[in-house]
Amino acid sequence: MPTPRAEVASAVVDGKIYIIGGFTKNGQNSDLIEVYDPASDTWSSIDPMPERLDHVMAAATYGKLYVIGGWRVFGQRASDALYEYDPVARRWRSLANLPLPRAAGAAAAFGETIFVIGGFGPEPEVGLAYDTVTGIWRPIAPMSAPREHLAVVVANKKVYAIGGRWGDRGNVATVEEYDPPTNTWHERSPMPTTRGGLAAAVVMLPFGGERIHVVGGESFGDGSRTFDENEAYDPLDDEWSTEAPMPLGRHGLAAQEVLDQLYVIGGGETPGLSVSGFVYRYVQQQGVAPIAPRTEPTERLD
Repeated sequence: MPTPRAEVASAVVDGKIYIIGGFTKNGQNSDLIEVYDPASDTWSSIDPMPERLDHVMAAATYGKLYVIGGWRVFGQRASDALYEYDPVARRWRSLANLPLPRAAGAAAAFGETIFVIGGFGPEPEVGLAYDTVTGIWRPIAPMSAPREHLAVVVANKKVYAIGGRWGDRGNVATVEEYDPPTNTWHERSPMPTTRGGLAAAVVMLPFGGERIHVVGGESFGDGSRTFDENEAYDPLDDEWSTEAPMPLGRHGLAAQEVLDQLYVIGGGETPGLSVSGFVYRYVQQQGVAPIAPRTEPTERLD
């Protein structure tokens, strides 16, 4: 990645991976959006966001990118902004603000709806849903407990909230499944590895079906390590498997699927404020390999 970063958001639009905001090597939050094209193994950039944000959330649907919330001032002032980017028109516009400001949550799109789950802010256990057609926000049923630095994906027409952490509870292995038609949550089998600061993406299996890959994360409290674990969840069987680990542990990273392959980008190699520009691709049955080197050495930000 041209600009090493951590605590980023990401989304896929037209087969390209957008890496959004986060911290740069100087410890400042960023308005950068850099775009990775797996087909050509090249990077480009688009017009920056309207403001600098870290721990921001993002999703994409129907060819548009949506950037949601985040920290305007780290740990102090969460954003309630919603921005839409149109790659064809190359234009940003502001949409209806979130009812509740959020940072360090996660978002995923299901059809015309974007779900925002967890994070810091008022009523953090309450999820929010945005209808991209009507422009209206609505609350959804709360999770069993608040979480931040979690991962959220959509698989088999359900929304999955995976891992994360909260206050004195520290990291959790909890997996909860949200069913949009009934507005209900259901607890599923927990992750094998308890962690927050992770990322997840849905990858299609060679013979059909979907599998959720969960990668990275960091220990809580003691700052002892980042996780290299790559664990896969089968939502139909409610079962976890252990897959080939990443070459290096990272947290605050991005994970996305393009053409049935998993890409893992950026994140910090050490707990706390650190950044990297690594890009890794996971090919099923083949494991993980670097496909683009970091642009400069990883740095710890103290």
